[in-house]
Parts: sequence; structure tokens; C-alpha cells
Amino acid sequence: MRGMMVRHDAASHAGKLTPTQLIALDVLFAVVLMASNVVWWTLGTHRTGWPTWQTVLTCSLGAAVAVRRLLPLPALAVASVVMATDGALSLTGVLATALLVYGVAVARPTRVAAYAGAVAGAAQLALMIPMQGITGHDYWGWPGMSQSLIVEAAAWAIGWSTRRGRAYTRGLVEQAEERAQLLLVEERMRIARELHDVVAHSLSIVAVQAGVGHHVIGSRPDEAAKSLSAIETTSRDALGELRSLLGVLRDDDGAEWLPGGLDDLNTLLEQIRRAGVQVELTISGHPHAVPRGLDRAAYRIVQEALTNVVKHARTSHARATVVYAPGEVAFTVVDAGAGRTSTPITEGHGLTGMKERAALYGGEVHAGPLSPHGFRVAARLPYAADERTAQFPVGADLEGA
Repeated sequence: MRGMMVRHDAASHAGKLTPTQLIALDVLFAVVLMASNVVWWTLGTHRTGWPTWQTVLTCSLGAAVAVRRLLPLPALAVASVVMATDGALSLTGVLATALLVYGVAVARPTRVAAYAGAVAGAAQLALMIPMQGITGHDYWGWPGMSQSLIVEAAAWAIGWSTRRGRAYTRGLVEQAEERAQLLLVEERMRIARELHDVVAHSLSIVAVQAGVGHHVIGSRPDEAAKSLSAIETTSRDALGELRSLLGVLRDDDGAEWLPGGLDDLNTLLEQIRRAGVQVELTISGHPHAVPRGLDRAAYRIVQEALTNVVKHARTSHARATVVYAPGEVAFTVVDAGAGRTSTPITEGHGLTGMKERAALYGGEVHAGPLSPHGFRVAARLPYAADERTAQFPVGADLEGA
């Protein structure tokens, strides 16, 4: 997935010009502009000679176009003075000034661009008569100036619209990046929860069985052999789950499948029994398919609750209850172990992980000691009820049905 993103970014940058290249294009356009102005002066007006003031005006307009990206406001000011004279009377002069107005509307905030456009238009009107007196020519006139201002106003509107469109696009890109970052954080949390559940559950059972085997290896070798067999089975199961989890991480398609679901509870209970805790499972209601993610979350919560029984309860009996209801799955794990203590119970990664898993689906988890002894974990996971859920067995791929 990262490789795809890198290739996409490289391709997007390859299709864009660098600032230096854009400025070079502006300089090239300025040269073409000045050359066309010379052609217009000599051929379009049938004049002879090239007055000094015309050289100044043409070079000034070309320079303004060349630096329009670096100095948009000064460039527009120069072009306004040039346009106020009949020396710029040509289509190239009108287009050049319109381009500068467009650049200001794109590069500057709306208020600044509006003030700059208004001042430029007013300056052109105010300087038109004095500049015509200096040059001694009156080919521009009010009709031509009015048409030029209309073109400039249209260019400003296009530039303002372009700026708004780019801002909107940037906003969409930023939102997409924020969503991607949020998804990345959520994915990391999901992986951390999966790793914690797999490792903590398996190592807890391995530690218990290793302790039992070490205790009885001299007096009851057959019991020690059973403990070693349980350690082997639990370790293999844990390795299988870790391989599945790593396979998901390597999958560029972001597969959602991970082992564990309500239909795997019997396998889980067998692991717990091998660790020395007999679990009585009761299922009520009408078992039916639930969304895959919620199914896995329910399994992990029950797994974590039973793992805590093995680690902390110091008991050999526990009860697990699963209740199916329309649009909801509820389950409890109760043991008759150590019970209340004078030390307040603190939430470790296990209890926190259970609550986080339930919260992802709008559910809740309540955990606490019982009186006079024991501990209880109760969870409820709601989901959008679907009439077709009754058609599928527990653990079915509801999303793909």
C-alpha cells in the first residue's frame, strides 16, 4: 500500500511544473508579447520610426509579465500605467493586463485582490488623458478603455473562481490526509489489541501449564506430560494466529479477516480447560450470524475475560453466558475466585482493550468484583439488525452474503 502511495505521489509531481519552469514560461511569453507589439506598431498602424516612449512602454509591459508570479501587485501597477497610454493600444496589451489581473486574483486574498483590481481600473481611467497628452496620440479613447476594463473584470472573476476552486481542492486533500492518518492510528490500535489478546492469552496458559508441570514432574510424570502437551498445543495455536495477523499486515488489499469468532468458543474453552479452569458455557436466544468485526470483538472480549480468570482468579471453575437478541449480543464471564480485596482494582491493558473493542461498535463492558468473592465481566455489543441474519449460522460471512 505504501508503494502505491509513493508511485501516485511521484506521478502527480511529474505532471506539475516547478516554480522556475513557470517563471521561464512567463519570460518567454513576455518576449513574444514585446515582439508582437513591435509587429503591430510597424504593420498594424503603418507608422515609420520607433519612438523612445514606445520602447519604454513595451519593455515595461514585458517586464511586468515576466515577474507577475514574483511581484503580482507591482506588476499590475506598471501594466495599469502602460494601459493608460495609447502606446499599449493592441490586443497583446489588453491580454497582458488581463493576465496580470488574473494573477493577482489567484495569488492574493479576495479583499486584497478586489482592492488591487479596483485601484488598477481607476488608475487607468485617471491617467488616460494625461498620458495621452505626453505621448501626443489619441488612439485609445473611452470606448477602447471601457472594453479593456470589461476584459480585466472578467479576468479577475476567473482568477477569483480559480482561487476558490484551489482552496476547496486543498481542503479536500487535507481532509483526506486527516482521515488517512486517523485510519492509520485506528489500524495500529487494532493491531495492538490483536497482538495483546493473542500473546497475553497464550502466554498465560503456557505459564500456568509450565508451573503445573514443574510442580508435578517428579511425583506425577503423566500430569507433567499433559502440561507439556497443552503448552505445545497452545503455542501452535498462538503461532497460527500470529501468522494470520502478519498475513493481514502484508496484504495490500487490507483484508479484514482475522481468526476468532463466536463459533470458536468451544476451542477457546478447551484451551482454558487445559489450563486448569473448567468453564460452563450457556448459550441462550437464537444463535445467528453477526457482522464479522463484531463477531471477532465478542470472541476477543470473552477470551480476555477467561484469560484473566486463569491468571488472577485462583479458581478452577467459571461460567460463560452468551445471549443472542435481535440487534444485540450480550455475554458474561463469572468466576468464584479471589473476590474482593482491600486494594482498588486498576484497569490494565486487558480491561482497557475490552472496553475499547466494545466502544468501536457502540457497546459497553462492565467489570468488577462480586460479593463475597469472585469477579464478573459483562459486555453488550449492539448492531444493525437485518432480517436475513436468521438465515445464516453463527460465524457466517455476513458481509459477503
